[in-house]
Amino acid sequence: MAKIAITGSSGLIGRELVNQLTTQHELIKIDIAVDAVGHDIGNADSVNKLTESCEGIINLAAVSRVAEAQEYPLRAWSSNVSGTHNVLNSALTSSLKPWVIHASSREVYGNQPRKAITEDTPMTPLNIYGRSKAAGESMVYGAQDAGANVAILRFANVYGDIHDYSDRVIPAFSRAAVNGSTLRVDDASVCMDFTHVVDVSKGVVKVVDQLISGEKNLPPIHFATGTGTTLGELARLAVAASNNTCELNEVEKREASVGCFIGDPARAKSVLGWTHETPLHTGFTEMVEAFRKASS
Repeated sequence: MAKIAITGSSGLIGRELVNQLTTQHELIKIDIAVDAVGHDIGNADSVNKLTESCEGIINLAAVSRVAEAQEYPLRAWSSNVSGTHNVLNSALTSSLKPWVIHASSREVYGNQPRKAITEDTPMTPLNIYGRSKAAGESMVYGAQDAGANVAILRFANVYGDIHDYSDRVIPAFSRAAVNGSTLRVDDASVCMDFTHVVDVSKGVVKVVDQLISGEKNLPPIHFATGTGTTLGELARLAVAASNNTCELNEVEKREASVGCFIGDPARAKSVLGWTHETPLHTGFTEMVEAFRKASS
């Protein structure tokens, strides 16, 4: 049993990861939802204190939405870059030299052709969020040069919990399907690789296991299904789930939004033995039923 700190432990992935790790390891949960001052990764002293006795750190804390980062760029940079610096520095200065899992994003790739892309694709971030995540990765490589053992994981469009941000597309569409309300479709041609949070968290656990076993040279890995779904296709799922009571309102793609991302899952399979298990139709249906149950 290892002692592991999880920043962003109250977020979408953090909550599921806590569920999957809590019986195997001692967890230190770090999130501003717990204590907006004492658990803020922007506070270097707090990070050092909370992680000083840990053997590993999973850094999930971030401003994690493109729209929020565009609206509050300094907040995004503070959390995603300065906060990452504090986490990496705490690992380098700790006597225990904990390994670190750094959560990055498919947004670092920017716009790419409609084909499955690999982790070696050059980073061409399109927006503030993507640039902040790319900057975080640059700091990871600097920390590795200084002796830290850091693994970079890039998440795609993760979903699967009704308590996620309400304006994210799958929570918004599945709630609309229950209520029979209008679906806002930000350009039906936008294509995303939707991965279920349970599957993603299982992949993170596999990385934890490898790091605990002594692995020190993991390459960047993204968790993706290899299948793209357009917002138009997702909207049709929602309309069907609503018994055709939903109406569509298609608008222009949001500013600074990536038009397409489909990730090649081959590296996750070869390095970790990971594959996604939850088809989108199944995951979306489960979200609709969860919202329906919550509203009854």
